[in-house]
Amino acid sequence: MKNACIWITTILLLTAASLSLQAQTKANIAEHSMDDRTCSNARVAGNWAFTETGTVIPATGAAPFAAVASYTLDTNGNLSGTATSSLGGTVSQLTLEGSGTVNSDCTGTLSVRVYESGSLVRTANFDVVYVNNSRAARAIITSLILASGTSLPAVVTFDAQKVFDGLRCP
Repeated sequence: MKNACIWITTILLLTAASLSLQAQTKANIAEHSMDDRTCSNARVAGNWAFTETGTVIPATGAAPFAAVASYTLDTNGNLSGTATSSLGGTVSQLTLEGSGTVNSDCTGTLSVRVYESGSLVRTANFDVVYVNNSRAARAIITSLILASGTSLPAVVTFDAQKVFDGLRCP
């Protein structure tokens, strides 16, 4: 009888411990799942690569636009990088500087000053949505302003991927 009581007590304690562990595990999973849906400057910070395509409409008429670029966004929202772009077939090597904001719902903005040979060419402002746990982004230009202050209509989007995402190449 005494052994049966010890056995039952042991089973009850193990069951209680198991249920407690399961509850804590579920709570941890739920907490981490919420973390995966929350964006921040720190989560988005890193090295990025993107392609940009669309149409820019200067006074001379609509022209196709495309670019490939890499940039770094730091935890303070500072952006720097390089790009190669083509506007109507004219290819340019560019330097990028700017800033970004990130909201907890994974939306944000980028404001990018574009330089060619050290001279400001244009400023592009984007609305951004970060996806895939902040490892990818989609954006559209909301304004394109030349160095002269002239605003150009543009229908341009970009798709970006985080590069290396904290991993180091061998």
